[in-house]
Amino acid sequence: MTGFLPNDRRAPQHCPAPRKTVLSPGDAMRRNRVLPPAQCRDNRAKLANLRNLIAAAEREYRQTTLELDRLNEEGRVWLVVDLIHKTALATLDLGAAIMQVSGMKAGDGVRMLADGTQTFSDVYGGAAGVADGSVSGKEFARTLAQRALTHTPAKGAGAAYAKGTADLALGGWSGIDNITGAQGGSARNARTAEAGIEAAAGLIQRTADTVDTPASKRVGAAAQIAKAMASYNRELEGAFNRRLETSGNLMATKATFQATMQRTMARYRRDAAELEQLLEGCM
Repeated sequence: MTGFLPNDRRAPQHCPAPRKTVLSPGDAMRRNRVLPPAQCRDNRAKLANLRNLIAAAEREYRQTTLELDRLNEEGRVWLVVDLIHKTALATLDLGAAIMQVSGMKAGDGVRMLADGTQTFSDVYGGAAGVADGSVSGKEFARTLAQRALTHTPAKGAGAAYAKGTADLALGGWSGIDNITGAQGGSARNARTAEAGIEAAAGLIQRTADTVDTPASKRVGAAAQIAKAMASYNRELEGAFNRRLETSGNLMATKATFQATMQRTMARYRRDAAELEQLLEGCM
């Protein structure tokens, strides 16, 4: 007789491991982009500072743009002043030469006035150019030598010939610099033609001063007219070229400044928009 104990044990069943459900407020805030109070305060301060920076940049942008426009307008005014100045000097020079050709007694007096005015203008303008770097020391020294030679009296045929030769040398030096410094083929051709005219006129004037007769003086005055016309045309062209160069530099500076500021302002506004989006989730 066999006896068995009743098997009242149930078959084992699979039970999953209990899941930990620890509440993490930090994780929840991160998932929902909720910023803690300290970070909210920092971002608000950053946003306020960024808005002040944007306002300051916009103000500087407007002021700098207006200043560049003002300088460009002043350049137009100075072009008119420069043209009046060059025209007045040329008028004196041409008037003196014409009066000398005509044999008028006042011709020599007007010539002295024209030479003195030209000397003052060249010396003052050259000194100012050396100070601001627009004129080289070599060019200013040549100008001083030319003006000193103009006011040096030449008594006798030998002195007149020496003075004329020195004037030709200085004029040739100036002509070479004008030709080499010209921009473009047309400008170089114009400077070459002017240098040829001035050289030919200088030779005629040297011969006339050496002979030193009433007729030769009229011939020398006629040569002076040719030199004055060539110089006048060059000075007028130079005034317009200086105006164009200054205006071009100002416009290039304005374009570069505007492009840089636009990129900078776009970055500032983008950063401000990101901060505003972050602050929307602040508690």
